[in-house]
Amino acid sequence: MERELDLLDAESLCAGATILGTGGGGKFETGLSYLRRLLEGGKRIRMISVQDVPDGAVVVHPSGIGSIAPSKSGEGKTWDAAGEGLFDAEHPLLSALRMMEEIIGIKVYATVPVEIGGMNTALAALLASLADIPFVDADTIGRSKPELEMQSYTLHGVPITPLILLDGRGNNVIVKSVAGYRDAEQIARTLSVLWGGATSVRNPVKGEVFKKSIIPGWVSKSIDIGNARREAIEKGDDPIGAVLDASGGRLFFQGQVTHFEWEDREGFMFGSFQITGKDRFDRHSLKIWLKNENLISWLDGEPYVMSPDLICAVETDGAKPFTNDEVREGMDVTVFGIPPHPLWRTQEGIDLVSATHFGYDLPYRPLEGIVRDS
Repeated sequence: MERELDLLDAESLCAGATILGTGGGGKFETGLSYLRRLLEGGKRIRMISVQDVPDGAVVVHPSGIGSIAPSKSGEGKTWDAAGEGLFDAEHPLLSALRMMEEIIGIKVYATVPVEIGGMNTALAALLASLADIPFVDADTIGRSKPELEMQSYTLHGVPITPLILLDGRGNNVIVKSVAGYRDAEQIARTLSVLWGGATSVRNPVKGEVFKKSIIPGWVSKSIDIGNARREAIEKGDDPIGAVLDASGGRLFFQGQVTHFEWEDREGFMFGSFQITGKDRFDRHSLKIWLKNENLISWLDGEPYVMSPDLICAVETDGAKPFTNDEVREGMDVTVFGIPPHPLWRTQEGIDLVSATHFGYDLPYRPLEGIVRDS
């Protein structure tokens, strides 16, 4: 059943997606600016379910690619410019969609977020709106992710190509085939470093295969989380409790960021931040390691919650969502975990997105077994 989003839905979507984005996926403010401008310009934002996609129809996946680290020049990343010239006939994303249709020889039926994040989820809605097609309540992982191959399609053997990469300044590269998903990641990452960020349109998938290999429902889950947070604030209730209830999350730390270090390297923001506990977490500390997104945590020096489980952080005051480029020493934050889609707890899923993939010899333990109920 088709659902048309209004501005309140858009705000909730971007807020909830930023929370589920685990520190990456683009800023809430960026995504919301796209959707607000669409709606104020008279465009429609239509969302459909996975089952609404006909078997013979084709969907595609737009996304930004690159480090989320702040630009040292003070200028925005080039893939942040997707909102520039939003209603131009030659908008870069719309042009890329038309290129894809020429390559595959069929009109695209809908767009699909490649991940859940404040900007990248909105990007799928933006392109769909510009093309006057719907976007789908689904994504390839159920969070944000640092590497292209970290997607459900990898585990199902669905090709990532044709892959169209562009920078918004007129440069575009069409990758017709790759030797493997890792090669696609390296090609896209190299161009994102060269360009200072890239945007892609990729993974043209027919509905029959799409329905068997996608993660459904996390866009509407984002809206539910955003709604719960907003309504709690309006009523004077606890927004963190509302976010936990709506997300199925388990709170596992609260405190103040006392140390944050990062570097912009190889097309990623690498770093870690230390949180010194407050209240019932007094005399404890939590460290979170990130590669764009939050991926591994240590409680008092011992391995704790880690990917594929979601490590989500919000500002304690108001449960305000933020991305990792916004972390600052002195911030009061609340950290909670959310179980992933069951696909990521299969051995194949764990191998692709767990700590061992990132070079840490740490066995994965589901958060339900290590985090006590608050």
